[in-house]
Amino acid sequence: MKRFAFLAALGMAASIVPSQALAAEALTGPQLGSPAPPFSLRTIDGRTVSLDQYRGKTLVINVWATWCPPCRQEMADLIASYPDLEKAGVEFLGVDTTERAPIVRAYVVAKGVPYGQAIDSDESFSKAYDIQYFPTTFVVDPSGIVRARYIDVISSHLLAQMTSAAQEGKNTEITSQLQAKIDALLADPALRPSGDSAAIVAAATKASAAIDKAEDMLGDSDAAKGNATDLLRTRSEEAALRDSAIEALTPVAQSDNDKILLDELKGDAARDREQYAGALDAYRAVLDIDPKNTSAWEGVAFVSARLEHHDDEIAAERKLVALQPDKVEPLVDLGLTYGKVSRFDEAYATFEQAVVLAKRHVDAKPGAAALVRRLAWVHLYFGRTYAKGGEPAKARVQFEQLMAWTQKLPANDERHDMYLEEGQEAIVALGLSAPSSVASVSLAPWTGAELPGSIPNTIKYRLIVAGASGKNVALRAAGVPKGWVASFCSDRVCAPFRVSVAIPESGVKVIEFQLVPPTAKAAPGKKVRVIESDGTHSSIATT
Repeated sequence: MKRFAFLAALGMAASIVPSQALAAEALTGPQLGSPAPPFSLRTIDGRTVSLDQYRGKTLVINVWATWCPPCRQEMADLIASYPDLEKAGVEFLGVDTTERAPIVRAYVVAKGVPYGQAIDSDESFSKAYDIQYFPTTFVVDPSGIVRARYIDVISSHLLAQMTSAAQEGKNTEITSQLQAKIDALLADPALRPSGDSAAIVAAATKASAAIDKAEDMLGDSDAAKGNATDLLRTRSEEAALRDSAIEALTPVAQSDNDKILLDELKGDAARDREQYAGALDAYRAVLDIDPKNTSAWEGVAFVSARLEHHDDEIAAERKLVALQPDKVEPLVDLGLTYGKVSRFDEAYATFEQAVVLAKRHVDAKPGAAALVRRLAWVHLYFGRTYAKGGEPAKARVQFEQLMAWTQKLPANDERHDMYLEEGQEAIVALGLSAPSSVASVSLAPWTGAELPGSIPNTIKYRLIVAGASGKNVALRAAGVPKGWVASFCSDRVCAPFRVSVAIPESGVKVIEFQLVPPTAKAAPGKKVRVIESDGTHSSIATT
């Protein structure tokens, strides 16, 4: 029994072929060839957008979140695809279903995302479109019919094929050698239980293992190598196999192990169909036999959250913490749930435990990048919880810890750039949420392409200033070593040591801050600060 969080990242496009009907329909949510559910959403700049506004044009709806690594990975291709597809009559809309506008605005401005972004503040879009995984991309044709529903990292080529098929009024089906192997695995006749009781139990056990293997294979998708996968088709095939195992096993399950297998299958079947009350009953039946079954407790926590039975969710997560005392992840899950229900003191205390445990792991193996990543991750969500609880100063401390630990990772680490950017974006979001009279500054190592006018071969940082639109902000560098030059570059102009900038309408200004050495081998040797002051308030960012 495996839970599926979000997919591993894909690179290039899968092959796509038009089809009249998919081999297997998705279990829940909008089906290909059916009308897209109507929606009305508020954008991050205060406009209202609805499905009706896009009638007559092909619409790409990308559902994403700043905390989602595959979402951030695919953003470059979405940005690159937008100009040409827009000329071809395709509109884009990003929808964030889990976050507030300031953090989204900080990201899209820093990355230069050129299309509109909306917030699903009341979860009506999430429910109508059955959003369970991130990223998810829908393509809706000019008549309002869903023609593609893709759960994974999209690419420019893949998106071009999907939108072209939609403009012709055709659905699309993803094909690859890997998906064909998954299809064959789950269609194996030997997995369909038959015969006497022993044979049925053996086949049902193999069916459960095959479903777990299919889940692992989904994580191996790599469109750059021609191996993309179709999550929805796979889910339907898993459901058919699971159903046959349940039907055959129900009258013959006698031993405790047989009953646990049956109830796990029932729980997963109900969970995937979003029949959460039935799933909860099944997982609890497993726990009646095996009270220490962590998979069943995870199932209880998951479906209780969907049912909004938060006391049950917390009880299950506390049990998982007790059963796994050396694991950091259950503590973070519990802390986030406490924060979700505004039990902030308990949330903060739980995150403190998570930090202590994660730091202990790092101290035990100082060079282990995976452990440093995990500690940085704890600080990220600790900061977000402080921000939600109305503690911006404490939140900023956690975000700064996130960036400090991230800088201990190798520059090519899978989370290095993302965590630096997320920490800075979170600090910017705090500034956007502050009173309009206050501007804030945030400094982090530069992770993107060089801005026009930047000086090559220097130490570069991404400096972000957040504040009220139209506000003039004076910035100056302090602590610059003798012989070095501090340079502020924006709008194709660089200014040494100090600069005055106007905050644009978005409320966010991105500047490339450079430290230019006197010689090629010189090192700064001490901390350099960027100070913003308007005579009343002052913010300091330190390299």
